Amino acid sequence: MTGAPYRYFAILGMMRTGSNLLQRSLDQFPSITCHGELFNPAFINGPANQTDFGMTTAERDADPMALIDAMVAIGKRDTLSGFRLFDGHDPQATSAVLQDPSAAKIVLRRNPLDSFVSLKIAKETDQWMLMKQRARRSTRIHFDIAEYRDYLAQSESFYARVNHSLKVSGQTAFAIDYSDVSDLAVLNGLATWLGVDERLESVEAGILRQNPGPLEEKVANYAEMLDLLRDEGGVHRTGEGARSDRAGGLRFMHMTQRAPLLYAAIPGGPNEQVHRWLYGIDGGDPQRDNFATMMETFPPFGSPQNRRALTDWLQTHPGNVCFTCVRHPVARAYDVFMTKFFGNKDEDIFPRIRTHAQERYGMNLPAAGSTDRAALERSGYDVARHRESFVAFLDFLRANLAGRTPMRVDALWAPQYEFIEGFSSAITLSLILREEDLIAGAAYLKKRFSLGDVRNGVLRKSEQDHLFTLDEIWTPQIEAQCRAAYGRDYLQFGFSDWRKA
Repeated sequence: MTGAPYRYFAILGMMRTGSNLLQRSLDQFPSITCHGELFNPAFINGPANQTDFGMTTAERDADPMALIDAMVAIGKRDTLSGFRLFDGHDPQATSAVLQDPSAAKIVLRRNPLDSFVSLKIAKETDQWMLMKQRARRSTRIHFDIAEYRDYLAQSESFYARVNHSLKVSGQTAFAIDYSDVSDLAVLNGLATWLGVDERLESVEAGILRQNPGPLEEKVANYAEMLDLLRDEGGVHRTGEGARSDRAGGLRFMHMTQRAPLLYAAIPGGPNEQVHRWLYGIDGGDPQRDNFATMMETFPPFGSPQNRRALTDWLQTHPGNVCFTCVRHPVARAYDVFMTKFFGNKDEDIFPRIRTHAQERYGMNLPAAGSTDRAALERSGYDVARHRESFVAFLDFLRANLAGRTPMRVDALWAPQYEFIEGFSSAITLSLILREEDLIAGAAYLKKRFSLGDVRNGVLRKSEQDHLFTLDEIWTPQIEAQCRAAYGRDYLQFGFSDWRKA
């Protein structure tokens, strides 16, 4: 290998885009070594590895570039080493690689519908790679349009971030499609681009395609899927030119039947209160006991299936009002801390992120699912310790939002202004209400649309039923930490210091 233009390479893509096959194909070049998923949160380079290249997962998470440096150093002389880097891997590593001009970026894509179906089959069969034909496991999956939209948004967001980073840094990537990962001419062209002199005369088969055959053989409700996808670009949609995950945010929008109202719900906001109020407008009982279950299983509101459907709704509902509600950053952060980290039930928490925050930021929590406050206090977990745990969580939150942790930024604590910007790319928001202004906003809407005896009291702000309340632990330090993490939310939405309702 002479005059290699790069120090290492990374294959950037989503799961089930053909990265295993591309890795094996590249490994056939004597001067190329392609490793696996070095930055999978659960392992290094393979499911059984908690250490590799002389580093543990904790050491890797603390300094991602150190692992890349170790990989390069251990590599054979005149050999170019690389690895696979997916959405969901350590965002610190992704950011570092994208900004590193000495890293060759190979962007691997596949039709997102094919990737989605393949991923569903792999999860249901627990088969992620096929080496022998007789070991094949097959199944037919049920296609769910909401699940596919979430996957598509995640996929398009990842590739949009990659493309934007390359553009602003003046770098170029080698784009390769799933259909080309075994193409001899394309692989030799990729080797040339990487600065490798060798050429393959043939591509040896090592991995078999796990799910051959047309989609109708893999999807149980194939005809229904075609109907559902008709307005989504169809089965041949490529996802090219997509914007970010939160752009548009159609899946967060809900429309009432009896009034031209559209509510754009920001995750982590007072959405149950607003949804109950909207349900009352449509003639339902806003005090319904199983309301949360109903929203999960059979939501009573319509949602725009795509941009065309949203435009149709706007045109057929003149005088419409599209509104949203923002929650105070301290209250929003505390709510997600209590529901997803402290946890009332084991199934409610984010276990991997919780463990990371405990180990790296000193978030000292009792066992998940603790519901007896008196017992906790007898064991030493009192208000003071709970405050310390929340302070540690805010330290994690700030680092996470800044891209300095290997954990995802969940929608429940992503900055609210990002959702507002996303909504605004699809609609013009008529009202942006702070949570404390919901009653006043509802009174205005009730009068404007003559909503009669709709009860606005369901919108009254009430403290979450948490074991420790926010007013018990709030301090100016906590407020300052939230301002440091969510400065733009404070500025854009005019939040002052939190105070009990």
